[in-house]
Amino acid sequence: MSTVNYTEIIFKIKEEYIKHTRVNEDGSVHFTLEMPVAEQVCPHCEASTRKSKGKRSRDVKFGAMQHHTVTATYLQRRYKCQECNHTFIEKNPFVSRYLRLSKSNMEYLFRQLGEKGTFTEMAKRSDVSVSTVIRYCSKQAIPKPTQLPTVLGIDEYKGNAEGQMYQVIITDLRNHFVMDILPKRETRALIQYFKTFSKEAREQVKYIVMDMSPLFKLVMQTMFPHAHIVADRYHVCRLVDWALERVRKREQKRLVAHSRTLKYNRRILMKNPNKLTESERVKLVEILRISDDLRRAYGLRLAFRKIFKIYSIPNIERYIQLWLKAVESSHLAEFSNFKTSFNSWFPQIVNAFVLPYSNGFTEGCNNNIKVLKRISYGLRHFGRFRVRILLLSKKNSTSYLNS
Repeated sequence: MSTVNYTEIIFKIKEEYIKHTRVNEDGSVHFTLEMPVAEQVCPHCEASTRKSKGKRSRDVKFGAMQHHTVTATYLQRRYKCQECNHTFIEKNPFVSRYLRLSKSNMEYLFRQLGEKGTFTEMAKRSDVSVSTVIRYCSKQAIPKPTQLPTVLGIDEYKGNAEGQMYQVIITDLRNHFVMDILPKRETRALIQYFKTFSKEAREQVKYIVMDMSPLFKLVMQTMFPHAHIVADRYHVCRLVDWALERVRKREQKRLVAHSRTLKYNRRILMKNPNKLTESERVKLVEILRISDDLRRAYGLRLAFRKIFKIYSIPNIERYIQLWLKAVESSHLAEFSNFKTSFNSWFPQIVNAFVLPYSNGFTEGCNNNIKVLKRISYGLRHFGRFRVRILLLSKKNSTSYLNS
């Protein structure tokens, strides 16, 4: 019956190299490794030799297996060239020169940097110190991209790194890939960043998707005057939902006798009417009966959602104008700012419901960043934070493409 050498698969140690194995009381495993005499090539004169000049021991850390550490004493052989009399060490598959961390353990450590986890957890799995993990993370250098995507997404996230509360994420929305992470959410810093790309590279961008941020809009109109800016549909619809929620909170404070009804059934107002259960429909009718303002606000929300069933640009423009007139005639203070905001973002909002692009992938990346930051109890060093985010995105993108 054939057997599988898991030691070779996991740690890349052939059975013939293991001279002795010791299992300690705490469950840790220790190997004594030695390679047989073999033909070697001198690195100085490239002559072949088999003359051994002795061995010296090296301690090697192979990480952990099933929560037990695996270490080894490697008896590394030295050879002497008979042509130039230089001595040199043999080549081996275990460990690089001057290091104690094995090659397999180092590969595992770098793979962990693309996972959601803390440096402390990585250090424990690799049987190294936290400072060693941080040092290897700092060695990772991911360069700035040289090209820009056709459909570019931009958003901010709360990173609290390098003294800046907000950082900026740039994504390729067509290929679902994080392009880069920027340290500052400032107009000058963003313009300076995009100036590093050539004019030809910036002209490759045809569509830019963002939330309704005046800062991002100013930067993108300055650096990409030819591109179409698309307001993210979710953020546009969320403005209407927030206005309805403000009306509900106002009416909840005013109608004390019905405050419990308005408070504990707020989810019903946001739910799709076609998906309401019979009991939820009864509650919705009761909520709209006790408040005229809430009934008008709910009607405006439903009317705005009908825009998803309109497809041509002229019809969408006409419908938004009609909806703004209905907002004005409703005399609801919570909806009063829509006329200003929608008029200043009118072309971008129309693009949101005409073009098939949204910032959903970027928002998903922001969620992964928040999880990474929460698990790690914050990452203050921006360089290491950027590396972790880009490696995590690369892993997820690879998994997405392979699936």
